Amino acid sequence: MNTHMVFGLFALYVAATSLYMVLSGHQDAVLETLRRFWGRTIGHSLYFIARVALPMLICVFCLGWGVRNYDATLAMSYNKPALQLNVEYYRDMMEVWQKERDADAFDVVYGA
Repeated sequence: MNTHMVFGLFALYVAATSLYMVLSGHQDAVLETLRRFWGRTIGHSLYFIARVALPMLICVFCLGWGVRNYDATLAMSYNKPALQLNVEYYRDMMEVWQKERDADAFDVVYGA
């Protein structure tokens, strides 16, 4: 399963949880604030758009994108290569850094 599908399933969970809270009559702080400032109708509409419709739209988009890009043959045959560290490169870089630091350290008074 790729990251788009996981993100789409999470957006579905967020949308379903928010929709359940609205339909069951529970009121969280965001809905209460929106109802207080904008009134009941507009407050519920803004809450529905922000907490239900937008995550549902993201869910449909991400799940569709994830299914479209998912290739089972590649997922089954893909083996991640072993991590290879090029230690020699970093050793060479440390020598260069130390030479640069030593050359700049002369004639400099720190904290003055």
